[in-house]
Amino acid sequence: MPPSPLTIAYYGFDDPFAACARLRVYEPARALGPAVRLIPGVAAQGAGHAVSPAVIESANLILIQRFFPGPATASLLEAAFASGKPVVYDTDDDFEATPPEHAFFPHLAPLLPFVRDTIARAACVTVSTPALAAVYAGRARQVRVLPNFLPDALWSLAAPPKRPVAAIGFAGTPSHAADLACLAPAFGELARQPDFTGRFVCFGCPTPPDFPADATAIPFSADYAAYAARLPRLGLSIGLAPLADTPFNRVKSAVKWQEYTAAGAASVCADLPPYREVVEDGRTGLLVGPDPRDWAQAVARLAGDAGLRRRLALQARETLDRSHLLSAQAAVYGELWRDIAQGGP
Repeated sequence: MPPSPLTIAYYGFDDPFAACARLRVYEPARALGPAVRLIPGVAAQGAGHAVSPAVIESANLILIQRFFPGPATASLLEAAFASGKPVVYDTDDDFEATPPEHAFFPHLAPLLPFVRDTIARAACVTVSTPALAAVYAGRARQVRVLPNFLPDALWSLAAPPKRPVAAIGFAGTPSHAADLACLAPAFGELARQPDFTGRFVCFGCPTPPDFPADATAIPFSADYAAYAARLPRLGLSIGLAPLADTPFNRVKSAVKWQEYTAAGAASVCADLPPYREVVEDGRTGLLVGPDPRDWAQAVARLAGDAGLRRRLALQARETLDRSHLLSAQAAVYGELWRDIAQGGP
């Protein structure tokens, strides 16, 4: 007989259609098929949420994600810890390092004491990167890395486009507007050069002042599956992944490189730990420092060299296929979840 499924009671306030919940909970569980039974304990209710402790009873494992801990959920958290069942806290951010300009910063203060308490009491804290694991190592009983893999069930993996004019895209939520804004004047100047043949696209983030005036702007989509369906259809030749050098950003993952690679684009990425750990400079993308002029130079180089764009994109695709697709890596999640449920290290 096949083993009984691992039943996970899941508590998180992220929309089930949003990126984090899809990348780190719903898509891994779906990829694991009948081996995992995921039971959400949170449902949308008007402008808020309904939280049910009932799902704890049938669970082998309780999964708490991101900013679920707080004053409003304190009684549920106590019920989870009192159940005697292993509790996992999962996050892909260091909330302690959230910058003041981040949209969620004003809401953090009342939540942080409960997040800290959950981290300290959980059987395990799962995070997306080794750098984030190092942050939580002194705060948790056990920390394990569950990388963000590309959920290829949602993506149509695209070949590099063969268009005479290179489409240069920035795809990101509005919270990343500042990452792009510091590069805008340099890109605006580049676009005015008579020999420049590229065109710029912003997907999900408003175009900042001084950005190329003829840039195409596409509104943000909170539905990750819709985003995954749309990005490959944009025909991007070059994908931009700038990132401000902050403690909050240094523990991020290379999801943006994965997404651009899936869309067939050659990536230009910030030379910071999230991308440095994944991108081979000059082979699977370009790593660029903080100087906006260097970003403009890298974009100009790729826009003018279709052969280089294609080589970078194809080599990145080989790496993506080998190491970053959820369909091939979902067992990493399943094995760790089952190990914790069984009381393993």
